[in-house]
Amino acid sequence: FNRMSFHSSYKSLTWDESEIVFICVQTPNNIETNSVDTKFLESAISEISKLNNKEIVITVKSTIPPYEIENVCNNVGYNQDLLTFNPEFLREGSAVYDFFNPDRIVIGGLNTEKTNKLQKLYEEYDSEIIVTDPISSQLIKYLANTYLPMRLSFVNEATRLSDYSGANLIDVLKGVGLDNRIGSHYFRPSPSWGGSCFPKDLVEVNNFYKKDELNLPLISNIIESNNEHLNWTVNQLLSLKNNNNLEKIVLVGAAFKENTDDLRNSPTLDIYKILDDMGVQVSILDTEIEVPNHNYVSSVEDVDSKSLISIMYP
Repeated sequence: FNRMSFHSSYKSLTWDESEIVFICVQTPNNIETNSVDTKFLESAISEISKLNNKEIVITVKSTIPPYEIENVCNNVGYNQDLLTFNPEFLREGSAVYDFFNPDRIVIGGLNTEKTNKLQKLYEEYDSEIIVTDPISSQLIKYLANTYLPMRLSFVNEATRLSDYSGANLIDVLKGVGLDNRIGSHYFRPSPSWGGSCFPKDLVEVNNFYKKDELNLPLISNIIESNNEHLNWTVNQLLSLKNNNNLEKIVLVGAAFKENTDDLRNSPTLDIYKILDDMGVQVSILDTEIEVPNHNYVSSVEDVDSKSLISIMYP
């Protein structure tokens, strides 16, 4: 941390001594247009491109659709061929570990001198480095964030099929996951998946292509599968509550993922809203996170015996 400092102004930095600058700003989904919001990225590229240091390597770590970066550069008057890309694959809750122990390092760019500088930066890492073009580097990130929720949705659909068939879910998933071609990682059922990355990245992947020119039925239905599973989970909770003559439902775990406090696109909050709109007595139990505008409890002792307790994390 002695090598780290924080600044709120571009002018407060000594840019002449900088060789590489990473742009790590957010690229959220614009709800009104259902497309990526690039204003933060445009602002960063615009400010950095004004510097006198023309040798600096501007590297975009933010997730940005391949077709959008051209628009961003045109809007700020910057030559997109000078940009480099270094998408991140950090898991929320274990980002520091992932940074120092990456599965792979992806570098995209058309300027060999600049991509070589990035390669040198990572030369001490024990990881394969993939150097490719800008579009491919971004597509690697987007397709990784497409496959993972697709895998989670598959497990959740397998859960529903096992329940329908009367099968033992634990045995089924273990038997399938022991196949080396499949594996057991990221192979646990859940109420549904959420978070800040998967939903918005899936939307952008489906914005990549014109539906009348390319048909991707698997990718285009991942979100629908997730929504279907969320509703199935709600029905399961209601059945358990009614069949056991219980009065309340307590959802344990508020965040979208264990070991985080991130409430963005949390399945717990979605399920809470559906139940609450139905008039069901529902609350959220979380010992670490206070959930605004929701009935919540912070201790197990506050849960009475007439409540159905549902663990939201697999």
